[in-house]
Amino acid sequence: MPKLFLMKATRLPMWFFAVCFGLWFAMHSFFAALFVGFVAYQWVKASIRKTMKDEKESSDKSSATPATAQPQAEAVPTASVTPIKRQYAKSPVVVPLKTGTDE
Repeated sequence: MPKLFLMKATRLPMWFFAVCFGLWFAMHSFFAALFVGFVAYQWVKASIRKTMKDEKESSDKSSATPATAQPQAEAVPTASVTPIKRQYAKSPVVVPLKTGTDE
């Protein structure tokens, strides 16, 4: 969405001015704010729906390809896998908190 907004703003400065004026007007009018909020909601909803549709289509295409190679991969025996033990970094320096008292 921001990329589309920037592309239109650089190509059409009057469009950018119109959007800025609409937002300014929405700050001063309750009904204009409702309209701008509704338009923004619909825009976000449509972009999410488009993204979900694109992801579904790409996952359908990618899942079709490994399905033919799947039986060969299952025939190969796998070695036992040892789980990776997580190692957390330890702080090399511990500094006492300065509270302003000598205790």
